[in-house]
Amino acid sequence: MKILELTGRDEARFDELALSHGSIFNTTGWTRMFGSEIRNYGIYSDGCDVIGGFMVYETRKFGISIYRNPPFTPTIGPFLKIEASNPVVIMDRWKEALSLIAEHISGLGFSVVSIALDRTVVDTQPFIWRENKVVPEYTYVLDLTKTQAHIMKEMSPERRKNINKALRDGLLTRRVTDYGEVKLLANKTFARQGMRIDQRCLDKILFEFANEGNSFAFATLRSGTPIACSFCIYDRSTAYYLIGGYDSDRRHHGAGALSMWESIKHAQALGLRNFDFEGSMVPKIETYFRGFGGRLRPYYRVNKATLPIEILLKFFKRRLF
Repeated sequence: MKILELTGRDEARFDELALSHGSIFNTTGWTRMFGSEIRNYGIYSDGCDVIGGFMVYETRKFGISIYRNPPFTPTIGPFLKIEASNPVVIMDRWKEALSLIAEHISGLGFSVVSIALDRTVVDTQPFIWRENKVVPEYTYVLDLTKTQAHIMKEMSPERRKNINKALRDGLLTRRVTDYGEVKLLANKTFARQGMRIDQRCLDKILFEFANEGNSFAFATLRSGTPIACSFCIYDRSTAYYLIGGYDSDRRHHGAGALSMWESIKHAQALGLRNFDFEGSMVPKIETYFRGFGGRLRPYYRVNKATLPIEILLKFFKRRLF
């Protein structure tokens, strides 16, 4: 097994494996949006067949090199095809692949590394052995194989109240076809929260990558005006809540919950099995997502910095470094 930078001749196979063993965020169609800053890596068998992969995103800030997840991208992978049924053999193959990834990332010449691993990766020992700090992060995932009545029943009383109040007050929802509406509401939310967002990446996702076969969005309307929206990307099994927006000038406590509920129902109608809220470590946002009744799912972030920068980061990012 070895790791090589992906070449054009292997892209089709890489994408096939990404969709069957990883997620849409691992495909070259997604990563291509980030231009020369992205690095796609194939995991190759000894016979030089691509059997998996991952990616990293390189940026520079204040003259230091940073390797991290691309914007709006929950994990870097990895994904891996293993043709074995014995659990020890499967574990051995994963251990080998993860050890190679940890070694490869250590050799990138970074100042800071902060990358989130795929939800399926529970073995972080190879990274710990190379003196990375590994911290858990969390998301909530809804099981869409349950009935809508069951899903609604498992929501918190507050979330059900939000949705029902929106319906009683005459708020309507509709499928969004112009993703400019999503951008407008999202930017209002980012501005209200004092967050800076990469507008170039936002535009690429909404207006270049997104299409009817990989995304959908719903808006909640008050008196005919959109006041909240939910935008999702999806692959063969899962819808990922990626971008939301809310107009606080026309606020209604149930508007956001109603657009999310319509998104959940649409994901179910598409035959998907899961709805991933792409959870947050921000307590207020985590509480909101938790109210929809999904299962808490951990995943792991790998962090490392050169010593002087690590000491500095401990003052600003103590949880991570």
